[in-house]
Amino acid sequence: MAPKLRAERTQPHGEAATDAGHESPLARSIGAQLEGYLNGRMLLSVKIRREEGKNIEGFLKIEGGKGERLLVDFTATATAEGGLSSLEVGGSKISLAPGPAAKRTH
Repeated sequence: MAPKLRAERTQPHGEAATDAGHESPLARSIGAQLEGYLNGRMLLSVKIRREEGKNIEGFLKIEGGKGERLLVDFTATATAEGGLSSLEVGGSKISLAPGPAAKRTH
């Protein structure tokens, strides 16, 4: 009898693990920039779908009012050092001010 192969679950290349404590530095940076944007709602997770060069696409899982969970798409551009140079959430451009005071711009 031939030995059975064991299937292992792997993540596709470029997809970052975003569980608590295992977030990529870029996901943590996106979360930090959104503190002021969320208006009291809580960011539950940042999921990066695709990372091609400097362009990043993904979604945010946010706890809205009344305990509802929202999924909001985002696009971002990274610097050569791995920081953020631009961030757009749900069609609104977010200003990347130093510190937690991110603001919407249209």
